[in-house]
Amino acid sequence: MHIKDIETRTGLSRANIRYYEQEGLVHPVRARNGYRDYSQEDLDTLLRVRLLRRLEELEAAHPELA
Repeated sequence: MHIKDIETRTGLSRANIRYYEQEGLVHPVRARNGYRDYSQEDLDTLLRVRLLRRLEELEAAHPELA
């Protein structure tokens, strides 16, 4: 999958996706043309990251839920 596909499926920005790559959470393979090719495992990881970020936002907005 290309970064546009990952962006659409996760709702994360390209900058965030690249940040998580820099941090070692995802490991896309580089194609000959230099494009990143993300795996299903990368997508699953980023979906978990998105879920955890949303849970943190909910907790911050509603501390009584924590």
